[in-house]
Amino acid sequence: MKIGISHGDVNGVAYELILKTFCEPRMYENCIPVVYGSAKVVAYYRKMMDLPQFSVNNINHPNEAAPNKLNVISCETDDVTVELGRSTPLINKLAEQAFQRAVADLTAGHIDSLISAPSQVDERAAFDQLAGNGKKAINILIKDNLRIALATDRIPLSEVSASLSLEALVAQIRTLQSVLIHDFLIDFPRIAVLSLNPGAGLRENKFGREEEELIIPAVKEASKAGIVCFGPYSADDFFGNEYYDRFDAVLAMYHDQGCIPFRALSDNEGVCYSAGLSCTRIAPDTGVCYDKAGKNETSEAPFRNSVYLAADIFKNRLFDREINANPLKKEYYEKGSDNEKLDLTKDADSE
Repeated sequence: MKIGISHGDVNGVAYELILKTFCEPRMYENCIPVVYGSAKVVAYYRKMMDLPQFSVNNINHPNEAAPNKLNVISCETDDVTVELGRSTPLINKLAEQAFQRAVADLTAGHIDSLISAPSQVDERAAFDQLAGNGKKAINILIKDNLRIALATDRIPLSEVSASLSLEALVAQIRTLQSVLIHDFLIDFPRIAVLSLNPGAGLRENKFGREEEELIIPAVKEASKAGIVCFGPYSADDFFGNEYYDRFDAVLAMYHDQGCIPFRALSDNEGVCYSAGLSCTRIAPDTGVCYDKAGKNETSEAPFRNSVYLAADIFKNRLFDREINANPLKKEYYEKGSDNEKLDLTKDADSE
């Protein structure tokens, strides 16, 4: 499989994550990496960090990508100067150009998945467009079996309540169930839904009414549709008592409610998966980290885990399509009498 990598912010830790990941030969066993960025910057960082020698292949199109090499498509239109730890308009422009070209190749099927290295580019609109039909991608924070989805993401806390709706919550729970089944091959996933307000379950409802008016009805509607879904749980009790170990995924109502416990539990090795898309997009759960740029202090673990997850989801989707391609016909029938004979030449749907 070909994994496209949008190179992110040149002046942050993005290239450190990419190069430290792919200087290990074993990382080429399951994928062919294609970096959308700058061959000049690759050479600069490799020399600056004194990394072991590995093969770099400069190409113009993903079809030219070779195995066992770090393939690089140079996207810069201007001369690039690395200024460690600084956000500049030129670097932000380069990050945007690389991201847009990677998305175009992902949409065209030239690459099989996309990993976004840390940058300040707002990628949400592009992936909501890929979801299509007015749908929105749902971000899931993942480390091993811990999966926390975000019902709302990077918006002011004062706008969270107004951004929630019964229809959206039910759709997100359905998406979460589908992702767990088809992307992670979990047959009967268990989903927990968190409350928005503290003290969920108290009869007084003194902290807010979103649970009674939105979240509880959403859980009930999802349960009626056959989804194994429970809640709402108060976030402090849920994480404090380690209830997350009992579920395959958790739906948090806002960014910090999900991100704070996730980062406390993931040892800075987590990833963010944009679910609900026909394609696969993943990003390491880390920022541009200007304060660490060029110091060789940042662990590549979240980026390496992004590559592993991209490969796993690609294989899982292929397997899921294969096993569901030709389902067996229904051969059950209602027995009317002892003399009634079963006609196996009939389709079940025609009865």
